[in-house]
Amino acid sequence: MGSNISKETGNRSEKSPLEKVLDRKEILERIIDHSPVIAFLWTADNTPEEKWPVEYVSANVTQLGYTVEDFISGRLLYADIVYGEDLEQVERSLEKSRVEGKSFFDQEYRIVLESGDIRWVDERTYLQRDENGIVTHYQGTIFDITDQKNNEMLCEKALKKQKDLEDIINNSSTMVFLWRADEFWPADYASPNVSRLGYSAEDFVLGRIIYGDLIHQDDYNTVKDELDQRSEEGYDDYTQEYRLLTKAGELLWVNEKTFIKRDVNGNVTHFQGIVQDITKQKVSEIALDEALVKQNDLLSRKQALETIVNHSPVVAFLWKAGEDDEKELWPVEFVSDNITHFGYDVDDFLSGDILYGNIIHADDLPEVQLELSDICNEGGKMFVKEYRILTRSGDIRWVEEQTFIQRNDEGKVTDYQGVIQDITERKGSGC
Repeated sequence: MGSNISKETGNRSEKSPLEKVLDRKEILERIIDHSPVIAFLWTADNTPEEKWPVEYVSANVTQLGYTVEDFISGRLLYADIVYGEDLEQVERSLEKSRVEGKSFFDQEYRIVLESGDIRWVDERTYLQRDENGIVTHYQGTIFDITDQKNNEMLCEKALKKQKDLEDIINNSSTMVFLWRADEFWPADYASPNVSRLGYSAEDFVLGRIIYGDLIHQDDYNTVKDELDQRSEEGYDDYTQEYRLLTKAGELLWVNEKTFIKRDVNGNVTHFQGIVQDITKQKVSEIALDEALVKQNDLLSRKQALETIVNHSPVVAFLWKAGEDDEKELWPVEFVSDNITHFGYDVDDFLSGDILYGNIIHADDLPEVQLELSDICNEGGKMFVKEYRILTRSGDIRWVEEQTFIQRNDEGKVTDYQGVIQDITERKGSGC
């Protein structure tokens, strides 16, 4: 792995300084636009009642139902989308940070989507000042924390449910079935972790519930027709995505790898299904598909974006995929400058002296390697995982990784584009 990094580092050194800047910013923009973090550059009014006109916003603002043009044109000020009951508090907190000479502003509040839906966000903002100390701009990111806030507000009522959910999460996310080739697919076998659907393995095997009854009504005919067609055409296996409804009415996206079993005469007798919960990945994939075309002023846009990211809690990475997926340690091709949050320098990783796997906690590394390998082998596009890393000083921090898996034309994984965010305080909150 070290020789490959040295070779590619040599290639980079042959590029001009401008090409290097463009390369770094192209990678960084791709990562941000494929993430749930929305970046902003606001103009400062320096008044108690800020309205925050927007000079730049990342393309994934479409997650909120708005377009880049809505803000850049001035049709919308950022204050226009802050929930009315929260606006005054946000203004007071920001004014306090500005007057006291602080460099950073951190606030949780609600915003209103274009659809009228209300979402909680966590804003992390850097206050940019001129030589006289006057704030000229706010560079920041917002991150949707609605689910977290709902969990906090319902914590007392949800403790038992949360315990059950944690037990499920601690098990594998891959469920295994053996269905008979009959209508609605009655099961001869179901792995114990089907409890994530709200039922026990016994419920399926004894026929108290039939798998076909769980498939979303809008997807059922598509799933059935695909299975019938593949069986008739002699396929041994295939993959498809669809939605399931749990016993509690929760909607899950799943990816099913189906193996078609036949008797000696070629008649289909059973279907073996490996069902993977891909709800988080699917939600992220839908958000990715909604991204807009990049703006024309590429260099200035990317410079603004890099400044914003490097003043945010989100560290961006581009990792090179290795040949041995289950043991790879992920050499780093790009990392944002704010890796210094964890005590490291960019050159520590780009030189190959440190591989990313070297900083993952030893107790968590095998699980991270195995889950990423499983998702890659199953054709997945997103990898989402919480685990621990070691800072240069030896401190242990919890992070959440959200990574987009890159493949070549043959479908082989070539690299991973992702972000990690420090969630140590949230992990320690108890709710």
